[in-house]
Amino acid sequence: MPAQVKEQIILEQLDKDPAQHQGPATIKARIAFDQSIRLPRSEISAVMHLHQPDGFIKRGPNSKKILRVPKNPIGINERWSADGHDKLYAIGFPIYAVVDDATGRWLRAWVVPSNRMGDIIGYLFLSLVEEMKGAFFSTLFHSLLK
Repeated sequence: MPAQVKEQIILEQLDKDPAQHQGPATIKARIAFDQSIRLPRSEISAVMHLHQPDGFIKRGPNSKKILRVPKNPIGINERWSADGHDKLYAIGFPIYAVVDDATGRWLRAWVVPSNRMGDIIGYLFLSLVEEMKGAFFSTLFHSLLK
């Protein structure tokens, strides 16, 4: 097969990945699956380096930095963290809990039918706000007024 035909096949496959998330091994596998053509990985990599060199930078191990922000709560009830705990989900005991960030104190935990439904989570949050007599919102509004 001529080099120009191979390059065209590779470029057609690269056009299907505009975000350039696929590396040479994936492109090689896609070409083999879609067109039943086996191309060497080295040729695919050479074409990719020629036509899309920034794709290699995007996929590099140091390119995906996660932005981390330290938690510095001002005081009690300034910020709550809530999460579903799925360890017991398989046997029918999904748990949803809310923790105060400043103290690490568990404010409330519930065993619910599903901790993945917005209606249930919204109800639990609002019932906790009512139980705490709006402490979360009063602290929030005081911080906004400053």
